[in-house]
Amino acid sequence: MLLASAAIAYAQPQLHDLDIQVVLSKNGDARITEIRRMSIDSQGTECYIGLANIRPSAIIELTVSDEKGLQFENIGDWDVDRSRDWKTGKCGIVSTRNGYEVCWGLGDEGERTYVTSYTMTGLVRSHPDADAIRQIFLSSDVSPKPTHAKVTIVGADSTLTFTPDSCGIWGFRFNGEISFENGTIVAETTEPMNSEAALYLMVQFPKGMFEPTIQDEGTFEEKKLQAFEGSDYLGGDDTVDAIIGIVIGLVMWILPIFCGLAYIWYVWRARRRANKDLLWYRDIPLGGNLQKANDILNAYRYFGTDYNNLLSACILKLIDLGAITIKPVQNKKGKMVNSFVINEFQDACNQPLLLRKLHTIFKVAAGDDTILEPRELKSYMKSQSNESVTDSFINTLHTKTSLSNYKDRQDEVRQVFGLRKFLKEFTLLDERGVNEVTLWKDYMIYATLFGIADQVIKDMKKINPEFFNMDRVAAQMADGMTLPTINSALHSSYTRAYMNKVNREQRASGHGGHSSWGGGGGGFHGGGGGGVR
Repeated sequence: MLLASAAIAYAQPQLHDLDIQVVLSKNGDARITEIRRMSIDSQGTECYIGLANIRPSAIIELTVSDEKGLQFENIGDWDVDRSRDWKTGKCGIVSTRNGYEVCWGLGDEGERTYVTSYTMTGLVRSHPDADAIRQIFLSSDVSPKPTHAKVTIVGADSTLTFTPDSCGIWGFRFNGEISFENGTIVAETTEPMNSEAALYLMVQFPKGMFEPTIQDEGTFEEKKLQAFEGSDYLGGDDTVDAIIGIVIGLVMWILPIFCGLAYIWYVWRARRRANKDLLWYRDIPLGGNLQKANDILNAYRYFGTDYNNLLSACILKLIDLGAITIKPVQNKKGKMVNSFVINEFQDACNQPLLLRKLHTIFKVAAGDDTILEPRELKSYMKSQSNESVTDSFINTLHTKTSLSNYKDRQDEVRQVFGLRKFLKEFTLLDERGVNEVTLWKDYMIYATLFGIADQVIKDMKKINPEFFNMDRVAAQMADGMTLPTINSALHSSYTRAYMNKVNREQRASGHGGHSSWGGGGGGFHGGGGGGVR
């Protein structure tokens, strides 16, 4: 009975591949050609495409052919109740209350290819702020679903070219990609479509590219926000788009070379001023705020920013505050190994926000046993369900500072640079410098921020070899076995989360990328079933 059931299930009609090409005319009409590669059995009498919720658009000029080149007879009004034999070699249209159904006969069993072509008037519709397509090219109640599906949108002539500079694209309710390719728009699934999957596409065109004959209700921005509800798209950022556009434009010319040289000279002059006659600074600058110190370091870099050293320094700060402990814990094999244990963060409300958010991530990732393993941290920051937390953490971490902000704050700058100079030259200390041992844990934290921790700890052990034996917390902060594993996991997880955030923001702005499984509200046109019946 099981074998018989499996055979029956396998014998059901199958849609192996669905290839849809949409050719757009200047007036917003579209010539749509859908190629279906299918396995057909004795079930059903016809194939159909549901096109509901499209009025006042109309479906005209229907043609259907098969793998043998047979042109089906278009009989106009279609009768869904006729027999399979009667429907063989014929096609037609059913007019419904709010749309249409495009139908044709299944014909013979076996491996079949059906080429269905029709014109949909007014696929591109006008909004006050943009022209747009908001179309369901395959609804969730279609049966059978395709193993692979692809939609290509092209212009009818060379005046209709679609690029990320002028258009926006979004996909909903399928796992796949949507992208601009050589002036066209391509949406394609990357895995077989399950029973809940659908193909919702939204495309934004600038006013003037088309001359649509149909005006849709509401603005496009309103419709876009409705479509984003429940999706993993974020709100678009026009400022980011503008900056990206300017950068791309300038990259094409020689101007960046001169701008780059001018900027290097500007930073070099500022660094020279900050380091002129620089003396050692032995205290902790900026009230111990690591992030403010890192902002200064980033502002005085020639290019780029660095947050990895700041993250490592934050871990040491949490150890110093008792919020994290490195201690031996018995593993599953019964062996005692040094582990990263997350404790309650005492007096957290008086600590910087970055430290509080990092500790929260560690605590939740560690779980009930409070032991944070690298795989747990990576899994937590990789999970889509935690994106709001990781995005908030990244926003807090990525403070933006300009060199011009420190023009009148040279005392703060020289304190940070003076402490770095002091730590770099730590071995030059004489015995009188040993009375600063109370600051050594802070020195280790700032040495980590400066990227010179290994050297400084080595120098400390030369000056006072007993310090790390006497101070348990200092020994934990100098643990060269456990800390690197957590640092590495945090750095890689943060980098991945940051890139995912950037990609989502680019997708949300309409530049393409992964489609969203959720979302797609706001009254898309089309749908209404389809498949074999």
